[in-house]
Amino acid sequence: MGDGESRPLVAGRLRDGQWDGVDTVAAVLLALAFGASETLSGGWGAGAVAAVVWLPVAVRRRWSVPVLYTVLAGAVLAMAFTGWEESWLPVGVALYTVAAREPRRRSATALGCSLGAVAAAMALVPRPVPASGVAWGVVFASLMMTLPWLVGTALREQRSYAELAARQAVTDERLRIARELHDVVAHHLTVITVRAEVACAVASTNPQEVERTLVLVGTAGRTALTEMRRMLGVLRSPGDGAELGAAPGLADLPALADGAGPRVELSVDPDPPLPPGVELAVYRIVQEALTNVVRHAGSADCRVNLSRVGPEAVEIEVVNDAPSRLPSRGPSRRPGGGHGLVGMRERAAMCGGTLSAGPLATGGFRVHARLPCGSETAR
Repeated sequence: MGDGESRPLVAGRLRDGQWDGVDTVAAVLLALAFGASETLSGGWGAGAVAAVVWLPVAVRRRWSVPVLYTVLAGAVLAMAFTGWEESWLPVGVALYTVAAREPRRRSATALGCSLGAVAAAMALVPRPVPASGVAWGVVFASLMMTLPWLVGTALREQRSYAELAARQAVTDERLRIARELHDVVAHHLTVITVRAEVACAVASTNPQEVERTLVLVGTAGRTALTEMRRMLGVLRSPGDGAELGAAPGLADLPALADGAGPRVELSVDPDPPLPPGVELAVYRIVQEALTNVVRHAGSADCRVNLSRVGPEAVEIEVVNDAPSRLPSRGPSRRPGGGHGLVGMRERAAMCGGTLSAGPLATGGFRVHARLPCGSETAR
């Protein structure tokens, strides 16, 4: 830090004990100040009452409601027996604390009790005061108590909203990470598992297929490791949206199709370019659709068609027409299991699009998605 820069007076956030210390110092100083002022104008008794009314403010954060009613009782007695009309000041401080820390109903009840008690006490001030003076005093005292209460209420609402937004952000981030993990791990492990089963089934009769399968397994494993390292790098990075720069996109679709296992007929319309977020969603939807083909239809051929619908939308269609041709030792078919379809629909919805998926009348399965890709979706 240079010579011209000043250090902050308080470094870091104060803990509860430190705030209690601040409140104690403030309460003592205010008690001394108001006590001395009242002593000069009304004698030692008035000064002592003024000082005592301020002292409970020292523990307002620990027992906000008891402190309020204690201060309120002292203020009413002070106004009724000594005429100290400034006793609404400590009540306002206590009301701010109650409004900032207590539920809305309890806070509103405390305000109503305080306004009624202070108004009644001011009407009973021992020295003669004109009715207009009493009315003005009640209005002014009420205003000076209501304003701190409103500030405290606004602070409580803002804090509640911030906590809700933080919890929602954590939930959204967990879902995002879960989707990425599912897409990365499920696809490649499914390819590895199914192709390994195929290799076992044809090992004695088709060595060329075994060799091709082992190449696919190795490629899938290396790709999975690469994507997992990318995800770990994103999670360790403090930047927002860091995954978009290194995330897979349309240029990676041919490699994805080649490594899926079944023969994939890929058709991609690359123009005009898609926003990065939509491009990642397209890649993940195609990836999950191919995962379902590998899991449920084995080596069935499929078609992947990506086409632009005008300048504002892109359509994805993944179709496999043939029923399952898995060998008998392959994994059982469990249509509808897992989180794949849910994840694809979530990704489409995040871009403002729609996705439908279902079996074909002639056998096989079709996944169709339509995603808006105008400038407003490039976020």
